Amino acid sequence: MLKAVKAHEDATIKRRHEILLCGQEQGVSTACKKYRISRTLYYRWHKRFEKQGLAGLKDQVRHFVPPNKSALAVEQAVLDAIVSFPDYGPQSISWLLEEQDLSISSSGVYNIMRRHDLNHKLARKNYSRKISAAQHQETGAELEICWDRAPQPEQLTVGECWLAWTVERGYQPGIGNLYQYAVVDLISGVACARLYTKKNSDCALDLLLGVAMPMGNELLMQPSWIMTPHQAEYTTGRIHSRHLYTSNLREMNIKQVIWDEKNNLYSKTVQVFNQKSGEYLASLLESAGSFEAIKDHFQQFIRNYNLAMPLGYGENSHKTPMEIVVAIKGAGVTLPLWSYVNRKY
Repeated sequence: MLKAVKAHEDATIKRRHEILLCGQEQGVSTACKKYRISRTLYYRWHKRFEKQGLAGLKDQVRHFVPPNKSALAVEQAVLDAIVSFPDYGPQSISWLLEEQDLSISSSGVYNIMRRHDLNHKLARKNYSRKISAAQHQETGAELEICWDRAPQPEQLTVGECWLAWTVERGYQPGIGNLYQYAVVDLISGVACARLYTKKNSDCALDLLLGVAMPMGNELLMQPSWIMTPHQAEYTTGRIHSRHLYTSNLREMNIKQVIWDEKNNLYSKTVQVFNQKSGEYLASLLESAGSFEAIKDHFQQFIRNYNLAMPLGYGENSHKTPMEIVVAIKGAGVTLPLWSYVNRKY
């Protein structure tokens, strides 16, 4: 038994080392695509390898089931992953769930697959089609993600349609990989953004529910649509699938739309915010301190972006995002607290 455990551990270390070597020789993107892992996971292993050598590539010592997750919830997470990625085998599913802070070995995933007669790819594909069809019938057409029915910008007013997306800002020594999450109103350009070291739905929802929605309430902006790209933290990439971000939008009666990057206004909104925030972050990280200090400085930038920076495009190019909101919404608008003081995470 001990020999089998040791053999499994050695195989895990060897496999992860192989992936890191592939990243060094062929590039991180190629390695992640080849081995079906995210860049976040790659850099997590890379960081542990730099600190501990091969020992850092072992599975981290955790309980099989995290304290906040029941065995049933972990099993359901495996089944949900199979619905979204029926081509993935046990190892790829294990790595996928590691991104969600669920620690389950490839053999554990295989046991769940076998228990549900899903240990063959064809069976998983049939299961995925069956569950997807059932969800479609259950949710109804009015709750579908709209892949090609984006609202026309000329028909929108301030606050009706928001864009939400994530940008990778690179690896920062001592901190890890940085991700910038953003929620921006399409018409006014009013933005909420935060920095995180993980790329998942929890972070995307933390920004949406903890900052963007409260801000919308104070600015009299209640979105009917939130447009997201094909990123794993926002959608599974399947029209009729269960996803944490999508489920929360449905509960708030907000339609999720996958944006068309060819649409000039949508693209311009994203490009302008990415450019301005990216330039600021680049200069900030050159003299970076702690992650907390970086986040505080970035919040100051967001406040300045909303209150003092002209939009720079469209018919209101000379106005700041907040000026556009006030001009359209009128005197009833109350500026959020973060307009005056830093808001801690």
